[in-house]
This record gives sequence, C-alpha cells and structure tokens, in this order.
Amino acid sequence: MKKIDPRAMRKTISKIKEKKEFSKINDKFIKEELKKYLQENKKALHAVIEERTRSEEYKKAVKAVRAVLRRVYSLFLTKETKEREDFLEHLKHAPTKLTHKKILQTHKSTKERIPTYPVIYDKIFAITGKPKVILDLGCGLNPVSYPWMGITARYYAAELNEEDCKFLNKYFEIMRIKGKAVQMNLKQAAKNPEMLKVFPTADVCFLFKVLDEIERKKGRKLSESLIRNINADWLVISFATKKVTGKPMKHPYRRWLEQMLARLGHEYEIIKEGNEILYVVRKSLNR
Repeated sequence: MKKIDPRAMRKTISKIKEKKEFSKINDKFIKEELKKYLQENKKALHAVIEERTRSEEYKKAVKAVRAVLRRVYSLFLTKETKEREDFLEHLKHAPTKLTHKKILQTHKSTKERIPTYPVIYDKIFAITGKPKVILDLGCGLNPVSYPWMGITARYYAAELNEEDCKFLNKYFEIMRIKGKAVQMNLKQAAKNPEMLKVFPTADVCFLFKVLDEIERKKGRKLSESLIRNINADWLVISFATKKVTGKPMKHPYRRWLEQMLARLGHEYEIIKEGNEILYVVRKSLNR
C-alpha cells in the first residue's frame, strides 16, 4: 500500500472520531481498520493521501470504518453509559449488588445477562471447578459481575477500549480485587499470540460474545489461533442466540466451532441461559 503521510492519517482518524459514540475508541484500532479498508479501495486511499475530505471516496472510507466500530463496540453502549462513573463512586460507600447492577446496565451485553448471572456462574463452575485465576478477553464490563461468581480469584481482563480498562482498574481497586485490565486488540493478539503472554496461566478464560465480533469469514483462523494459544485450563465461549433486531437466530448453535473443537481434540459441554449459548471447553495443558 502506498505510504500515507502521518498527518493525513491522524486527520482521517479525527474525522472518524468526530461522532461522540466513537470518541473514546483507541486510535490504534481505528488506524488498523482504516488501513484495511484503504488497502482494498485504492480510490479512497488516494483521497486520504491527498486529503480530499469532501470527495465521495473519502466520505465512504469514513463511513465504512465507522460501521466496523459500531459493530464491534458501539452497539454495546446504552444511554446509561455516561452515568457509570457516578455509580462507581457510589460503590466506595455502598458496594451492594444493586449498585453493581446499575453499572452492568450501562453496557448492553452485560445488561441482558443480569437476569442470568445468579445461575450462569454456578453452572459454569459446576463443570470447571471454582477458579483461582480468571482471564476475561473482550470483557466489556463483565468483571463487574464478580459478586455473582461466589469466589475469591485473581482477575485479569482485556478490552479494546482504553477508557473501559481504566474504569475496570478503578473498580478492581475499590473492590480490592487482585487483577488488572489491559487494552488489547484481540484481532492483533490472534495474529500475534505473543501478546497473550502478558497474562498468567488461568484456570478459566471467558470469551463472552467475542469470536463472532472479531471474525465472520469462513475458516475462522483468528478464532482458532485464540483457542490454541490462550493459556487456560478451560475456555467459556459464548454467542448470542438472538439477532441485534431481537429476532431469534435460526441456527444458534455454532457448528463451525463444534467441528473445530472436535478437530483440536477438545471436549466441551453446552449451557443455554437467556439469550446466550455457552460452550465450556476443556483444554489440555502441560503445566
């Protein structure tokens, strides 16, 4: 791909982030998605290089990257998102489940999981045993469901959005949970598994509604790379059973995953709760 002047790249990224819903998303992730689009669209590439911001090709590039960002992140935000800092402050004085629920309601994925949290972890840990170390990749605000786990565990999390990571680290500190949230692009981690080595070996790794978001192509090479390289005894991989519109999926079970796990020699059990299907996968590790 023809080299783009850093100033032109920064200008385009700033344009993409002009919409409030994208303003907190990490620049590196936006840059990667923009480069990917420009590699496949030469006219848009020249429009960005020449800074023809009013051209149709330039506008199409901005729109296309925003569509990707909306799919992988913004869809999970709710109108209560801006209030979560107030709820976090309230936790210092009232670390109740009610306050935790208010925080979980600020993210769509955790909001819809609230009714199932009281039973979902019981079912998972009945299979895996109670973990002492948890890894949560593409976590969103799921670590805030910690009170429903009924355990005392170290908690390590990875999330695309840097602001979410800062929020979670504040949460860990307030609740005196040993752990850390780090900013990580799981697409990059799948391509460069060395990135995953920043985390210790985990008893259980959560991949809640992650694999469908990072990859939709046939072959699922990124998904397989993560499954192979995550250093954990168990993986809990979940998927939505309803579309964004709220309509039930015709085929909620992920046959491609089941075939992959069979090929890799990993046994699994399936849990269905609420609008989610979970594959609890046993990995064989040589400690």
